[in-house]
Amino acid sequence: MPFLLFLKSFEDLLYEMMSWMIFYPRTLWRCTRHPLTMMARAERELGCPPEEQFLDVLSPPIFLLLTVLIALLFQVALVGNSKVIELDSGLASLIQDNTSLILFRIIAFASLPMIASAFALRVLHRPLDRVTLQPMFYAQSFVTTPAVFLYSSAATLSRLAAPLADAIAGLMLLAATIFYFAVEARWFTLEMKRGWIRGSLCAVAVFVVSGAVLTITALLFAGG
Repeated sequence: MPFLLFLKSFEDLLYEMMSWMIFYPRTLWRCTRHPLTMMARAERELGCPPEEQFLDVLSPPIFLLLTVLIALLFQVALVGNSKVIELDSGLASLIQDNTSLILFRIIAFASLPMIASAFALRVLHRPLDRVTLQPMFYAQSFVTTPAVFLYSSAATLSRLAAPLADAIAGLMLLAATIFYFAVEARWFTLEMKRGWIRGSLCAVAVFVVSGAVLTITALLFAGG
C-alpha cells in the first residue's frame, strides 16, 4: 500500500511538472499582455476552493519560482555559474552551489511583491494581516515576475564580451522598468481613485524601495 501511494504521488507530481511546459508560457504571455486583469484574477481566485484556483495558468508563487529557475538555467548555459558561488567571504560564503543560489534568488525576488503588497495595503488604508496580505502578494507576483525575467536575462547577457549583448541587455532593462512602473502606476491609480499623479508617485515609491532592497542584498552577498 505505501508503494502504491508513492506511485500515485509520483504520478501527480510528474503530471504537474509536465503541465508547466504549457502553462508557464501561457501565464507569462497573459501577465505581459494583460497584467491588470491577471492581478485582479489573483485576488479574486484566492476566494475560491483550492481545486478551482488558477486552472489554466500557474499560481503566482510557482510562476515566480519557475522564472527564477529558468533564468538561472539560461545563465549557466550561456555564461556558466554565478560569480557569487566562487566567492568565499562575507555572506557570499553561504552560497556554495546552484541549489543555494536558487533559494537565495527566490527569497530576494519574492521580497519585491511582498514590499509592494505591504505598501499598497498601507496607502489603500486596508488592514495588514495574513488574510489581506496573501491576495495582494499573489497579485503583485503576477506583475513582478515578467520584470524579474527580463532583469535576470539582462544581467546574464551583460556578462558576455560583446557590444551587441550589452545593447540588448540595456533594452531589456529599459523594457522591464517601463513595464513594471507603468503597470504599478495604472494599478495604484485605479485602486486609489485619486488620479494618475498619485498613482505614479506610489509606483515610484515601490520601485525605489524595491530597487534599494535588491541593491543592498546584492552588495551584502558581493563578498566584499
